[in-house]
Amino acid sequence: MNSLDWTHRPTDLEFGPAAWQSRLLGGLTAVFVRPVIALLTLVGMVVNRIRPALVQRGRYDIIDPAFRVFRPLPGTEVTPIALPNCPAEWIVAPGARDSDRVIVYFHGSALITLGLNSHRRWASKLSAETGARVLNVGYRLAPQAMIEEAVSDGLDAYRLVLASGVDPQKVVFAGDSAGGLIAADTTLAARDTGLPVPAAQVLLSALTSSDMNLKYNAMRESRDVLFPFMAVKYIYTVFATKNGTHPVPQMPTEADLHGIGPTLLQIGTNEMLRNDSFALADALREAGVPVWVQVWDQAMHMFQLSFDVNPDARKAVAEIVAFFEYATTQQPGEVAS
Repeated sequence: MNSLDWTHRPTDLEFGPAAWQSRLLGGLTAVFVRPVIALLTLVGMVVNRIRPALVQRGRYDIIDPAFRVFRPLPGTEVTPIALPNCPAEWIVAPGARDSDRVIVYFHGSALITLGLNSHRRWASKLSAETGARVLNVGYRLAPQAMIEEAVSDGLDAYRLVLASGVDPQKVVFAGDSAGGLIAADTTLAARDTGLPVPAAQVLLSALTSSDMNLKYNAMRESRDVLFPFMAVKYIYTVFATKNGTHPVPQMPTEADLHGIGPTLLQIGTNEMLRNDSFALADALREAGVPVWVQVWDQAMHMFQLSFDVNPDARKAVAEIVAFFEYATTQQPGEVAS
């Protein structure tokens, strides 16, 4: 698919019916994972009521080392680097070693967990399919750090890329879930600090609004197979605002979005955050930013990471690749509105 094909595509697309693998994955998650998240949330709520300081001292990324079992795709080069306040790593597939294009990737985290290990295989898939080098950013997490500090880490990663001589029109920010929030906020921070904005954003199942009504209404329309509503509300209240002691962070839907690059939003019908993407799309269009929204039938939160077993995820990757080609081959002022 070439750039011309992409610019003439509908800006809102629905993909379906869901593959049986996607439906099975959602069903298994609802049975085996969602109850565990619900139980952990209840325990956290009780502890937070009794000893909130204990909750705020917790480290919730301790599960990330277990994800080392998911190796990057064969032949991928992984090079750890140290940013000023967090780790990162270059993920480079065999066909991307001489590439002049870069994806700066922000892993999903619910603001508090996962890391470089959990998303290394996914980053290697992006590198292999797009032919770009991927900078996987292990930004600081709550409760030790606030969203603003994670965005600062994103800016450090972007400055590193620019300092290496990469054209900003060859750079795309991408992220899933809370990582999508950090990707979007880093784009806005780059613009506001006088850095050239990246060519585009790819936001997958992204958290982009603080409005809990959006999430509650989405849940009423279609049950989220991964997160109970109380878990999302708990994370936002306890960690994003430190039990109300920290100002409510400005979300992309509430920000000035003028002057940023085209954006691809991918969401599934079976996730609570889908209305966040619709709200962001409306705000982007009002600001004159080209945006495409893709909705995948019965797909769960961050379904793209299941590409090894899920044909719907592989189709979503193909859409990301097409958008990436479009975004990084356009010259400034040529993007479609």
